Amino acid sequence: MKKLRKVYFFWFLGILTVLCIFSIAIPDLSSKQAPLDKRFTLLDPLTTGIDFNNKIKDTQEHNILLYANFYGGAGVGVGDFNNDGLQDLYFAGNLVSDKLYINQGNLNFKDVTTTSGIINDGGWSTGVTIADINNDGFLDIYVSRELYDNKPALRANLLYINNTDGTFTESAKKFGVDDSQRTRHATFLDYNKDGFLDLFLLTQPPNPGGYSKFSGTTLLKPEYHLKLFKNTGKNSFIEVSEKAGIKYTGFPSGVSASDINNDGWTDLYVTNDFYAPDFLFINNQDGTFTNSIDSAVGHMSYYSMGVDVADINNDALLDIFVVDMVAEDNFRSKSNMSGMNPKRFQQVIDDGGHYQYMYNAVQLNNGNSTFSDVAQLTGMGATDWSWSNLIADFNNDGLKDTYITNGLLYDIRNTDADKNVARFIDKTRYDWLEKYPDGGNIKSLFDILNLEDVTALMPSQPLKNYAFKNNGNLEFQKVMDDWGLDQESFSNGSAYADLDNDGDLDIVVNNINSEAFVYRNNSETFSNSNFIRLELINEAHKPVLGTRTNLYLGNEVQTHETTNVRGIYSTSESFVHFGLNNATKVDSIVVTWPNQMKTVKRNLTVNQTIQIAMNTASKPADTAEVKKSDVLFTNSSESFDLNFKHTENSFDDYKYQVLLPHKLSQIGPAMAAGDVNNDGLDDLYLGGASGFSGYLYIQNKNGSFTNSNIDFWKKESPYEDVDALFVDINNDGFQDLYVVSGGNEYPANDEHYVDRLYINDGKGGFSKVAILNVTRDSGAVVKAADYDKDGDIDLFVGGRHVPHQYPLPANSMFLKNENGQLVNATQTLAKELNGIGMVTDAVWNDYDGDGDTDLTLVGEWMPITFFRNDNGVLNKVVATGLENETGWWFSIEKGDFDKDGDVDFVAGNLGLNYKYKTSKEKPFDIYYNDFDSNGSNDIVLGYYQGNKHFPLRGFSCSSEQIPGLKDKIGKYDVFAALEIEQVYGDENLQNALHYKATTFASSYIENLGDGRFKRTQLPVQAQFSNINDIMISDFNKDGDLDVLTVGNLFASEIETPRNDAGTGLLMLGNGKGDFSVMSNKESGFFANLNAKKIIMISNKEQKKLLIANNNEKLQCFTLK
Repeated sequence: MKKLRKVYFFWFLGILTVLCIFSIAIPDLSSKQAPLDKRFTLLDPLTTGIDFNNKIKDTQEHNILLYANFYGGAGVGVGDFNNDGLQDLYFAGNLVSDKLYINQGNLNFKDVTTTSGIINDGGWSTGVTIADINNDGFLDIYVSRELYDNKPALRANLLYINNTDGTFTESAKKFGVDDSQRTRHATFLDYNKDGFLDLFLLTQPPNPGGYSKFSGTTLLKPEYHLKLFKNTGKNSFIEVSEKAGIKYTGFPSGVSASDINNDGWTDLYVTNDFYAPDFLFINNQDGTFTNSIDSAVGHMSYYSMGVDVADINNDALLDIFVVDMVAEDNFRSKSNMSGMNPKRFQQVIDDGGHYQYMYNAVQLNNGNSTFSDVAQLTGMGATDWSWSNLIADFNNDGLKDTYITNGLLYDIRNTDADKNVARFIDKTRYDWLEKYPDGGNIKSLFDILNLEDVTALMPSQPLKNYAFKNNGNLEFQKVMDDWGLDQESFSNGSAYADLDNDGDLDIVVNNINSEAFVYRNNSETFSNSNFIRLELINEAHKPVLGTRTNLYLGNEVQTHETTNVRGIYSTSESFVHFGLNNATKVDSIVVTWPNQMKTVKRNLTVNQTIQIAMNTASKPADTAEVKKSDVLFTNSSESFDLNFKHTENSFDDYKYQVLLPHKLSQIGPAMAAGDVNNDGLDDLYLGGASGFSGYLYIQNKNGSFTNSNIDFWKKESPYEDVDALFVDINNDGFQDLYVVSGGNEYPANDEHYVDRLYINDGKGGFSKVAILNVTRDSGAVVKAADYDKDGDIDLFVGGRHVPHQYPLPANSMFLKNENGQLVNATQTLAKELNGIGMVTDAVWNDYDGDGDTDLTLVGEWMPITFFRNDNGVLNKVVATGLENETGWWFSIEKGDFDKDGDVDFVAGNLGLNYKYKTSKEKPFDIYYNDFDSNGSNDIVLGYYQGNKHFPLRGFSCSSEQIPGLKDKIGKYDVFAALEIEQVYGDENLQNALHYKATTFASSYIENLGDGRFKRTQLPVQAQFSNINDIMISDFNKDGDLDVLTVGNLFASEIETPRNDAGTGLLMLGNGKGDFSVMSNKESGFFANLNAKKIIMISNKEQKKLLIANNNEKLQCFTLK
């Protein structure tokens, strides 16, 4: 799919409105009744009067084989249609009629469908959008319709104009919005701020099943593009899709109209199913939009379904929550998805898509129009076949929770069932043609196919919907059982509203083949559940969508933006709802209207609903934005003279090891700084990937850089440079250069894994010299120290891995400097470095305070490992307190962070935002053995779910590695049910190389003395991604050591979302071993690429930080 890049400009009209404030009385909640057992109670249809049931049944004319979305369900809309102060409900039906229920009070509703003017013409309704589109003060209803390929009239959307008397008139054609393309849902927004609600449609291509006439045809055609209709203000709409720049084609499922980039204008986030990437249309404030999804997110969901936008971490920034369809349960995840294809994955990217994974995405707003997906960290990454997701404070504790519907009537992606259905249909055809060679005068396959027999071949498992309680600090807890939301169902659209005006949010769900759920929220009976609610109005009935409301309470802020639709297919209430926990007063509420005028209300009592209307508008208040002069770092990449971009070579690691968890060919680039010509200026070496030259840049007095000895370095291009160090090896007063050779491109023991030492001739030239007894290991790191205090510099070189034999432990080296000659002295002075493991980083230090230099290593599948210097011999010792702290450690640095006189450490790990999870009790592990006796070893990754130990990878890729599994196991369902020892055999596993990881948390390692240590998890922001490099300094000049980190891992195997949520992090130390996070906005430091190295240099009399990124440009930040 080609990306459109055109931007159009269009002048806008502003609107000036005024504010007034009223208060509304609500029931006295000062004396609450005794709390009920559960947070929610599912009400009986006989009690509520709501008996809506979205009944679905496959028929000859309409079925799952013709329409892939046949089991997609429909939505529900909330609105006070008769202005009586009670929220009413509208349900969309697929094969059944839509229904309208009027709230009679006390959670009792009356079905007024037949008397209100709602029609039933046999159309397939999906989405419900509620808004006052003609500014008369009464809510209207817009119904989105789709399916029926051969009956476009039944796909025409409906617009019910409220007659203000309890009846509606269908007026879509009159208003020009009776679009019959195929519309999944729609949202209203005032995109040009003219005071009239415009209409955005999720129009899309046919959604063909495998036996549709559209199956196998090109679907992403321009004719199926999204549509935007501008409201003329004269009871009519005109299409402006092309002019507005949103004429994109996808497979849209959900939309949120929200101010994503905090500029006061409404943007659009559109989720797309299948391989089409999501769209993020940023409002250009001139009537046009720009799709900025590529720069905004590092990756996204693959089968994106519902979307909601809200502030989940109370930082006054709107976050984006998108749901997909991967199961949390081991069995369902392996039986219902056959696995991702690496070539297909890359093809989607090459065709203009994105990095797309079958997981939910919780895109945390970084405050600069970029987002970091923290779904794996929150625990909300996998919620099965999800549809609608709602973000709201359901327990009134001041933190927004989530509710997610899921379930599919039949598991059409069950791999075994899919094959059985195909075989059954083929056999039915064959049998018929054998009996009637001329075709038997039938019109279609469905004349001879019994659909009940087809659906009987597919599993049908109703599922619990998900509910997550927000515990703060991005920790979410599953609470559907605790909260009484544990009914199994096939649920689709959902909405929230305070249906009984008691100050908490009730939930309504549209189900397939069962009555709709109406959950009464019982929070009013619980302690610590105070609230305040706002009803935003305009006296002239102009729209208030896009209003931003901030509530301030002590040092905390809550943010709410008023938008039209949430989740999928549905519209929730339009009230602003804030939970307040046990607070009895609100310090202030600031309402910022769409015209950027503000209303401020202070010192408010709780447990009330306040009506706020535009009346006497105040001037916009000054914002407390961080000034650029106040930040510690300034991005000076554009002005920095050195224009270096690392280019990674293309290499398929998985050709050699199918189940490799991540590539090992993308570890570079190397970066080193040193004064090579003794002119007092810092020069740079930047390494190249295999096949690409490294570069030596000499700094000039004016701060510019000159590329030096180009031809010489080109000759070294076959090597993969992964680390480098300027160090005077021969004590001639000039900095020599040591470069570590690494990567995975060559076979084990290849000459291109030999490290290189380049001796500086003092005139700017370098020559390569031999290192005695050097090994041919794919390396990772080099660290220098005069460990024996003989006046010259010795080196430790860490071995990263054995090429094509992950996770075999690699050899590391100790290179002793003997009169300017480096000699591999590992066997005599550090023999335990042989086979020590997959080392990633190291630091020389005197951890035991005995006056000599010791060595500390970290690595993948390794504990933090200490080598004590015993009279010149490096001996591995047990670090008490760290014996079982095995992880995927990527980096380590030292410092006395608690000012007690000894050396502490900060260690960068994989982080807690990765698909892989672990603990000491239930470790993530790996086995390496020749399980099928074919002469090559196989990788088996394991994980725990509950108390069961399963293979991580699914049947498809596991049987690609070991083809014999196809004959041994045969079916996906069988493989999905088997534990790891049942698949691979106890004896084989016991004889395998076996590693366990017990923690993935990046950590502070406190030195307690006497060889004892204590590991403490770093702040949650340090867990967003792996940490590849660490810099220690007192950045804010308060006398305490701070920690600056960079990271990310873009080379994950394709069934695991890549680690790209890291944005660089500054953690300020307090001198007591504690760290507080300074946000990117406050620090000015932002590094969200695949950052591998960080160094500091002097340039133009300034201190500058350089970030070396894999396959990207060098970044530069100037330190204040």
